[in-house]
Amino acid sequence: MASTVLQLQKNSVTSILDSGNFIFDQVISSAGNLGYDPVTGVVTIPENGLYIVDWWVSIQSTSGSPGTTVQLISDKGQVFDSNSPNKTGNMGGIAVLNIDDAPVTFSLVNMSSATLFFSGMISSKANLRISAVDSGGGAADNSRCFALDQFAHVLEQIVTLYPGASVSLFSNRLATITGPINSLYRSPDAGSIPMLLLGDEPVAFSIDKITVLYFPDSVYDSSITYLTPPDPFPQNCDTDQIKNIHDYVAVGDSISFTTGPTTSASGDITINEYGILVFADATSMMLVVTPQIFSIQKVTGAARADHSISISAQ
Repeated sequence: MASTVLQLQKNSVTSILDSGNFIFDQVISSAGNLGYDPVTGVVTIPENGLYIVDWWVSIQSTSGSPGTTVQLISDKGQVFDSNSPNKTGNMGGIAVLNIDDAPVTFSLVNMSSATLFFSGMISSKANLRISAVDSGGGAADNSRCFALDQFAHVLEQIVTLYPGASVSLFSNRLATITGPINSLYRSPDAGSIPMLLLGDEPVAFSIDKITVLYFPDSVYDSSITYLTPPDPFPQNCDTDQIKNIHDYVAVGDSISFTTGPTTSASGDITINEYGILVFADATSMMLVVTPQIFSIQKVTGAARADHSISISAQ
């Protein structure tokens, strides 16, 4: 199920009449046994399971309607809306299909009570993607979940390798918190994401709000391992962000970066993994969750000399 995906794209400027199906003329990616009829625009899901369907359209104008309505409609009577009060612009939608009576067919339909027109100035007019969610729990269903899994995996090792080590926690919500590493807490009913406990009288922190962990007096342990991203990597906006950062920088690069309006840091990259960057020098180390990064600047030339780890929060 984890390798079941279909991504379709409409490149034609052909307009769509009211109650007409979107006809996608290009298959961007396909894995598994999802079916698509390029004449009718109908997608077929032949197996039971949990599926995520998302779409976006870019409209130039409509023929008289005050806004735009697009619906995902299945032959089982399921209807998922996406609406916009505008006649021009981009619009997206998402649906979760829990199918227990396959096969199921569906299509993306113009329900604007008007004809939709598309611009010839852009190459892609609409996009539709269907992917099966792996019920076995082996792979995250989106890239931000994978980044959190990666961070949690590293934290599991950190609390064992550095018990009681001093750490400064930077977040996108609070001022900097400093304290000794205590442990992780995970509910018996939770999956892979724990809370991080700091202090002798511990305070628990939600790790999805953490941007940076800075260890001022701990040397990086090369035995730390990292998760391999799922294949295929879930394709969404978080994937683009994570891949962009991973490919924009490399091990050995000296960079300055920010993780929001108050936190800035710099150092030489020691580890560059999907979802996490690690900086290490002779006396300290820093873990950075990449979806939390706002800006990056590469440091070159004379400014790079003796570029040890530094971090500050205003």
